[in-house]
Amino acid sequence: MTSIDTKIKEQIDAFVPPVPESYTQMIESTVAELRERTLSASKRGNSFGRYIIAFAAIITALLITSVAVFGARPALAAEVPGVSNIVYAVSPQKAVNDLGRERIEALLNDTFRSLAFCDYEAASPCFRADSISDRSNYLSAAYLNYLVAFGDFFPNGANAARIEIKDLQAEQKAFRYTAHVTLNLISRDGTKKNTEDCTVQLWENTKGLYIESIGFDSADFESYVTMYEGIFGSVASHGASLDLIPLDTAYLSYVHVISEQEGARQRVDRLESMRRELDSVNASSDEKAIRTALIKAELGKAEAEITPEVISVEQLATELMYRYWLGGKTGEVFDFSDIMERNEETDLFFWDAILEAEKVKLGALRPLESVELGTAQILEIIEDTDGLIEARFYVHTEITDGISQGVGEEIILTIRKDDAGLMIVGFDRDIGDGFYTYSLKPLARQYKAAGYSWQEAGQMAYDVLHEQIIRDAEWLSNH
Repeated sequence: MTSIDTKIKEQIDAFVPPVPESYTQMIESTVAELRERTLSASKRGNSFGRYIIAFAAIITALLITSVAVFGARPALAAEVPGVSNIVYAVSPQKAVNDLGRERIEALLNDTFRSLAFCDYEAASPCFRADSISDRSNYLSAAYLNYLVAFGDFFPNGANAARIEIKDLQAEQKAFRYTAHVTLNLISRDGTKKNTEDCTVQLWENTKGLYIESIGFDSADFESYVTMYEGIFGSVASHGASLDLIPLDTAYLSYVHVISEQEGARQRVDRLESMRRELDSVNASSDEKAIRTALIKAELGKAEAEITPEVISVEQLATELMYRYWLGGKTGEVFDFSDIMERNEETDLFFWDAILEAEKVKLGALRPLESVELGTAQILEIIEDTDGLIEARFYVHTEITDGISQGVGEEIILTIRKDDAGLMIVGFDRDIGDGFYTYSLKPLARQYKAAGYSWQEAGQMAYDVLHEQIIRDAEWLSNH
């Protein structure tokens, strides 16, 4: 044995406690490599060779001592330079026990809930350092919020009420963990509607357990990432603004669902709200510029739909309901003949207008204090041809009735367009309080189903409700 080998052995024996054979083999390999390097340096006349190998021996001994100590408590080694890599390299991979799974599940439950509902202040401490804004974590957070908030994910526009962990399996290697998680997204009625699998990498030190990365394993997630980055641009490897996620989800919902369901004025209002929200978001100028351009483009499309014809039919809807509510102030039915044709599709509106006025005239209701023209906007164009337009409107009429200020309602109008101008030839309500929805229309349908003509059915339904108003007025006069 050379003098160099003897010195290395003496130094190792002095520093290193008994260790497993695997550790010994690693050291012997390291020493052999160091010896070869030193001999090579000596042949080249390097006078520092012996100092190098002596220093390397000391460092090797210290590292082996550290490995022996940290082997039982790998979290202690997580932040020790050099030691952490050795401890990780020689540690076996093993299944996490029940207690470990409980710790991981508690952390992930808090994290997934916070990410899904965009509470990044609560989610951030669950991640190692500032890794919450790493690309994989950013996209996973965006996907979770998309699943929970996106309008067509659940039937009837209902959003998810909560997220829960259905299953969790985990393995540990030193101070690192890999968790395979199955999530359930639960609808408001409690029925499971979707399941997602993801893989979570975790890291532990003496202060606790932290998430390093979350990655969803589904093809749907990959499709989402492609769509997201195709619209908003590539997500930076680190540092993208998480505050953009709820706004991006709202934009995606707008493009894929809302733009087909709302009228132009509603969409303009919604997009303007998005633009104001974007102004207040803490994000880079480049990130904001992309989204500003997208919102501006959609605004242009919506505003282009507010044509003179649209304005005219909205004004017609406003005028119709203004005259209707005047009956609730004066007790007299206003004349509608210049804006509405009486036919099978409008007959019930005329009866309803009479009933509204009679409530005041007969004493069942006190008169409205004031009625003024309000506003209307098209919520949905159902049909639009050269001769007809059928649309669903939201109409707000300015009325004063004690503490009540204004009344808003949805109506469906069919309007004929010809050289003579616009004429309402169809009226309906699907929702809303009042005689029309809950009494007049159902009664008239019953009578028509029994074989009466539409004129007879409307008159008979009116007669029933007229008698009810008289009874209500008599009761009020006696109390």
